[in-house]
Amino acid sequence: MNRLILTFVCLFGILSLQAQTRNKQYEEYIKKYRDIAVEEMKKYHIPASITLAQGLLESAAGESDLAIKANNHFGVKCHDWKGASV
Repeated sequence: MNRLILTFVCLFGILSLQAQTRNKQYEEYIKKYRDIAVEEMKKYHIPASITLAQGLLESAAGESDLAIKANNHFGVKCHDWKGASV
C-alpha cells in the first residue's frame, strides 16, 4: 500500500512539473501583443485570451511565413482577390 501511494505521489509530481513548463516563444508573443488584444477586446467584446490563443496557434507564435511576410497571424484568406498576395 505504501509503495502504491509513493508511486502515485511521484507520478503526480512529475506530471505537475511537466504541466508547469513554459514555452518562452509563447510568452514573448503574449507580451508583445497583449495590449493590442486587450484594446480589441474592449472594442469587439472578444476575450483577449481567445485572440491571443488563436494567434499563437495560427501563426506558430508569430513565426509562420504568413505572419512574418504579411502580418497575418490568423490565417485569414481572401477569395477572388485581384491585388497582390502572399
